[in-house]
Amino acid sequence: MNNVIETNSLTKKYGKNTVVNSINLHVNKGKIYGLLGRNGAGKTSTMKMILGLSSVTGGEVKLFGSSVKGNQREVYTRIGSIIETPGFYPNLTGTENLNIFARLRGTTKINAVKDALKTVGLPYGDKKHFSSYSLGMKQRLGIANALLNDPELLILDEPTNGLDPIGIAELREVFQKLCSEQGKTILISSHILSEIALIADDIGIIHQGNLLEESSMKQLEQNNEKYIHVCVSSLSAATQTLERQLDIKNYSVEADKSLRIYDTHIAPIDLNKALVMADCGVSTIQMCQDNLEDYFKKITGGVGIA
Repeated sequence: MNNVIETNSLTKKYGKNTVVNSINLHVNKGKIYGLLGRNGAGKTSTMKMILGLSSVTGGEVKLFGSSVKGNQREVYTRIGSIIETPGFYPNLTGTENLNIFARLRGTTKINAVKDALKTVGLPYGDKKHFSSYSLGMKQRLGIANALLNDPELLILDEPTNGLDPIGIAELREVFQKLCSEQGKTILISSHILSEIALIADDIGIIHQGNLLEESSMKQLEQNNEKYIHVCVSSLSAATQTLERQLDIKNYSVEADKSLRIYDTHIAPIDLNKALVMADCGVSTIQMCQDNLEDYFKKITGGVGIA
């Protein structure tokens, strides 16, 4: 069994409004899968259907190789999740909250609460009430709660929301260790492409309810276009030199008035020489490659994710 999560034409409608449109996800065992999209793209709705928290309008969800229908009790005990804002008792500490949830779930693992808190970097036995927690601490406690039963699969909706850069980096390391050292599978949603690019093995890009792309990060990096980025003193002189002298047509003019030249058969040193000879000053010239942000904009028709 390679796919821990598989959806077939999964669809969610509210009246005539389709928020998830016939998507096919494939989340491999032991991998981190990043589900990317703007707020409102359908990420949370998809996760809720996978977890049985929202009804399915059409299609099918398979978990651990089996259809969810008729197997809910078996499959959902193997999953830990955090969807939207975690709900805890405000007048209790983090430790007290997790002790309650551990009892409700019948958690039998010794030191489950202590270990979960340690994993996410929260103190055990702290006297601070949940109501006094920062948003980042609340997110950490939610992840600790998801880890209580030592699940095989984690489904995490925007888990780094509210964390500062150091906190995000620490949780990134936690997620990577959970996969590499404990063999867990993680489905994580986010609108922060740079963070997903650092941890995900595979990604799915969802836009307006449609899954536009599903790929491994390795394949994505191989497919991303290379280009020469040039900042010049005169765009008109530069474009004339490219087209008339160098016979280069495959280029673009960027918002910052720089150029991206995709005909990379020409060496940057030769390009620089031709531009200077045409009395066009060059302040920057370097070989680059599209990143995940560039790719996202490309396949969504130029729509950014911020």
